[in-house]
Amino acid sequence: MVKVNRIAEKIARLRHRMKFKGESVNFMRCFSDYADCLVLMPADMSSLVDAASRLPQIAEIFPNRLIKIMLTSNIDPRAHEYIKKFTLIKPYSNDISTFGLPRESFIDKLRSKDLSVCIDLDLAYNFFNSSVCALAQAPVRIGRAKGLGLPYYNLEINVGGDDVPAKKAYDAFIQALHNLKKQGMSVASA
Repeated sequence: MVKVNRIAEKIARLRHRMKFKGESVNFMRCFSDYADCLVLMPADMSSLVDAASRLPQIAEIFPNRLIKIMLTSNIDPRAHEYIKKFTLIKPYSNDISTFGLPRESFIDKLRSKDLSVCIDLDLAYNFFNSSVCALAQAPVRIGRAKGLGLPYYNLEINVGGDDVPAKKAYDAFIQALHNLKKQGMSVASA
């Protein structure tokens, strides 16, 4: 699990707000686009199993594209039946700054992947994942409503408070993605 230095986080937040401009987003296009999708997994091992079990549903929602999974926890991805089916991206120690933020070289590798969607499945506050979402510059950045908003996420899904069990929160998250896709398909066919 990556720990971000609080002072570095405050400085990064300021830099991100100044660097990123608000852009209009066509969320419906993200369901028909064929560029890659990056899914950022939770750092907490107890949430990881619930999040990983939703990966097939995410692949169904975003068909015809390569789904890439970013892990920051120290698990063996080959031991997990859902994760091992997808392309894995793992930041190593040389990809993380001394303050716990992603290095520019790591972000450049992600940007070269031609991402159209970035989904943060960490239900808890995780500034490392949020920074990766913003810096990877995928047109659509989706995460749980954690009060960060732009530039980190341009779609935040409210799955309830911190007292909601992870299983229910992930069910609500996936249902919201299904509803967004269904809504987009009905608008596109009209």
